[in-house]
Amino acid sequence: MKPPRADPFFLPGKSNTIIIFIHGFTASPSEVLPTALLLNQHGGLSVSGPLLPGHGTTPESLNQTTWEMWYEALKSEYLFRQQQYSSIFVAGLSMGALLAIYAGINLRGLKGVIAINAPIFIQYPVQTALAPLIEKYSPYIRKKKGLPIIEQERIGRWAYDVLPVKAFRSLRKLRNLVIKDIEQLRIPFLVLQALKDESVKAKSAGFLIRRAKNALVCYKELPESYHVATMGQEKELIAGTIIKFVRRYEKQEE
Repeated sequence: MKPPRADPFFLPGKSNTIIIFIHGFTASPSEVLPTALLLNQHGGLSVSGPLLPGHGTTPESLNQTTWEMWYEALKSEYLFRQQQYSSIFVAGLSMGALLAIYAGINLRGLKGVIAINAPIFIQYPVQTALAPLIEKYSPYIRKKKGLPIIEQERIGRWAYDVLPVKAFRSLRKLRNLVIKDIEQLRIPFLVLQALKDESVKAKSAGFLIRRAKNALVCYKELPESYHVATMGQEKELIAGTIIKFVRRYEKQEE
């Protein structure tokens, strides 16, 4: 049974536009909900926050899933919402950003992609390189809890305390695919990057902007935000930026 704070959400809006908002690795829709509420309240947008396979249950469950399963959940949500809305955007935080980009490359009919703190280059490369070795001795790596994470938990974020190594290796495969295929992205693309991100290097945003040569790229820095920026002090800035982006491109034809 999943804890209530890990539940998926749906916020009905006042227009024919919806954002599918995807959470990060080991986390849950709770971490994108604060920004989703602002998008709904201030922009009148419908927002869907699905719970990805293996999340919101146990780390053991997550370790039995792959990036393909997470993407299929996003794709299923897209196909379902396509029956109800004429304009669909996919937004994502961290791993959710990678899934959003991958969807933008592969799903026909999306109006745009919003990537927040996409983990192209991460702050712990040694851990990543050693993941195959670590997995032989332990299926999990315990996370370090800094002040940002403690504060996020206090205001409602639900996530695992450990990083399942097998699933993490699958996440890296997704990251490599995004790097390989990003030039195929041909729809509007909003990149947001927190400059105080403790998990993702800020140069990730620059890489995406340079490589997305065939997309209409917009960029916004978040100077005071940490990794889970969607729960932080600049969530109003994030929501406002996304609303402007959506309004600009929601009526655009392919």
